Amino acid sequence: MKVRPLFYLTSLVSAVLGATMVYLVLSVPNDLRADAMLKNARKDITSGQSDRARESLKVIIQQYPRTDAAAASTIALVSLAQKDRDDLADAVNLLRKQNEQQSALIAELQKNVTAIGNKPPQVVTVQAPAPKPPPAKVAPKKTTPRKKTTRKRR
Repeated sequence: MKVRPLFYLTSLVSAVLGATMVYLVLSVPNDLRADAMLKNARKDITSGQSDRARESLKVIIQQYPRTDAAAASTIALVSLAQKDRDDLADAVNLLRKQNEQQSALIAELQKNVTAIGNKPPQVVTVQAPAPKPPPAKVAPKKTTPRKKTTRKRR
């Protein structure tokens, strides 16, 4: 009777070891592939190619859901989305400030236009230029008679 419990214990331990080996054989290559893809996605993020990195991270989550890389990919996607929201909020705030500045400028210009429109019309007098005195009579020049020159013909 002592053999039977020992046999059960041995079969139970071998089953656990076998399941562990099968799990390791099936999961370790997936972990390695997922980690390599995660490294590439991180390189894409640092180089500014966020769209490409997002696609890589989504593929990791879909193809290797039970890996550490999938968890890291989920966190990276969340942080990318948060960064995009922050950038968008900054852009909206900048546009609001520009809008306020332009509104203030428009209000100031409208005040100037209203002030100009409310002024009474000003009388503008244009003076005609003073007439020029008539030119003084100049004595005609004496012309000297021309000398007649003759040419000899040959």
